[in-house]
Amino acid sequence: MEEDQQTSQMPEPIVEEKTPEVGFPIAQPKPKGKINKLVIFALVLLILVGGGIFLFSRSSKEDNSGISPTPTVEGLSGPDSTPTETATPSPVDKTDVSIEIQNGTGITGEAAFLQGILKSMGFSDITVGNAAADNHETTTVTFASSLSSALKDEITKKLESTYDDVDTKTSSTQKTDVLIVTGLKKGATPKPTATATPTPTKTTTPTATPTATTTE
Repeated sequence: MEEDQQTSQMPEPIVEEKTPEVGFPIAQPKPKGKINKLVIFALVLLILVGGGIFLFSRSSKEDNSGISPTPTVEGLSGPDSTPTETATPSPVDKTDVSIEIQNGTGITGEAAFLQGILKSMGFSDITVGNAAADNHETTTVTFASSLSSALKDEITKKLESTYDDVDTKTSSTQKTDVLIVTGLKKGATPKPTATATPTPTKTTTPTATPTATTTE
């Protein structure tokens, strides 16, 4: 009994309370499946970006290769100098060009026919008449030296497409700008020349005069 009392009188052991340690939370490792998906997605994204950059740079090079270099203008002394412009001649008014047409074939209406062609080309100052001779087979056109070469070429080409043979000349003393003596048109034949028939001459027969006879 005494032992029991002593045991009951003994002080109870003191239990020390431990203060919990303070620390940062430890990151939990992610599952391996998610990491693999992120890596694959990053690789695909890099491939797409790289391919787009390559295609863009290639297309820009092709566009630049098709651009021709800017031509350099000779005779420029500096960046501020401007090239001199050559004045273009103003077109000649066809209504101011005087044309004379002479019928050189003797075929009726040849001069008027050519007059209609020239009027359809824009010429209006046109006079018609007959040439001194009516046996011309070659069309002759004489230009004034002051007439522009462009009009000379235009009229000559039209005549060459209408007539068999065209002869061009230039005169410095001619009053009209263009003088045309018509010849035969393409496929035309010369006008037949009329031959004069001789007029028969009348012959008179002499009449005998009676002679007087004497009788002896």
